[in-house]
Amino acid sequence: MLYYISLLETEEQKIQFTEVYMRNRDRMYHIAFGFLRQREEAENAVHDAFMKLANHFGRYERLSEREMDGLCVTIVRNTAIDLLDKQKKVTALESEDMEMEWWKAGGEGVCLPEEAVEKKEQAEMIRRILEGLPVIYRDALVLRYYYEFSVKEMAKMLGISKRTADMRLYRAKEKLREALDGKSEERSGESAG
Repeated sequence: MLYYISLLETEEQKIQFTEVYMRNRDRMYHIAFGFLRQREEAENAVHDAFMKLANHFGRYERLSEREMDGLCVTIVRNTAIDLLDKQKKVTALESEDMEMEWWKAGGEGVCLPEEAVEKKEQAEMIRRILEGLPVIYRDALVLRYYYEFSVKEMAKMLGISKRTADMRLYRAKEKLREALDGKSEERSGESAG
């Protein structure tokens, strides 16, 4: 944390940044870990997020506590997504190695390449749908179902009431259902054509 503080200009900024750091670091780690599923990568995402925040803290220092906490969540989520995209590029190169392992194992105990591709395509479709949702709905779905936070925990993280969190989650599920229905209609139209 000393490194981040060294990037700040005034004593007031240093005190405020320290409070923001202490209040948000664990939450940010859990969000990053939810995307990346690796401790080291999640820690890197949190570090990068705090670096971004410290480098531009002058722009944000007048935000309310609630707005600052929301900003921290947004920055770490975007940072984790960027790191995840970089990992996917590396994973694509490794897919040839996976197919070779399947052949070496005689197909036993290892997912068939076609099955792995289908699962990857499904995950990619859901990711694209989530990215297409407004941020407030995407955050609600990701925090509730991916990270498995309770609605009460989710409301606290987002700085909103439990009732508002329930409503966002309800609307998010509706939008997700509509998008999935649209995708299944597209696929059935493609297979019929």
